[in-house]
Amino acid sequence: MNTTIFDACMPVSSVAEDQFELVTLDLYRNIHKGIRAELFNITQSAGRIDPCSRVERARLAEHIIAVGDLLAMHAHQEDTVIDPVLHAQLPDLAGVVELDHAVLGPRFAGVVELARHAVEAGDADERRLTHLLYLELSGFTSAYLAHQGVEERIVMPALLAVAGVEAVTAMHGAIGRNIPPDVMRRGLAFMLPAMNIEERAAALTGTRRSAPAEVFAAVSSLARSVLAPADYAALAARLEE
Repeated sequence: MNTTIFDACMPVSSVAEDQFELVTLDLYRNIHKGIRAELFNITQSAGRIDPCSRVERARLAEHIIAVGDLLAMHAHQEDTVIDPVLHAQLPDLAGVVELDHAVLGPRFAGVVELARHAVEAGDADERRLTHLLYLELSGFTSAYLAHQGVEERIVMPALLAVAGVEAVTAMHGAIGRNIPPDVMRRGLAFMLPAMNIEERAAALTGTRRSAPAEVFAAVSSLARSVLAPADYAALAARLEE
């Protein structure tokens, strides 16, 4: 196991309440919320499904594969847009992030492979492999949460300090332009339910200001489909203010 993930996060645990301040712009916030929610979902699902039901094991495997696609997309955007700036201006932190990615990517690929094996398991192995899958998801989620903490509470403030708001804003725009529309749609389907109403309203307001009307309509329709009715009604009311 890569101890760098945990070692780098250790100082964060001692940050006092009055020492923590929200950054002006957070490249990680919304996507990390979506990833956390989905990691929690698949871990809980692995713990409670009927291990003797191939249908439930297959449904879980499909969800795990979808989360894997989300993780790969996020890592690619970091590698393409964020990491070059880190290597140029914060090389020590760049090394930590790069090493974490090198460990976490293959580790989740192993989880996906285990999920596929669990689907095809016979009577003698279905309980064992389903529980092993639950344990592997739990361990991966723990490591990934530590990695996210490093990026959010160490990397992001340091990046803003050395690069400035204007450069980070440009990075945010580059990330959005680099994501194909179908991939963006899948990502938003994970992110919107995990975000709070202020974040949802900011995301849709930004889309309404910067994108064609049909794009905003599509994003609004997606929000309606993935949010609880009360949450969507609150969002719609906020957008009308």
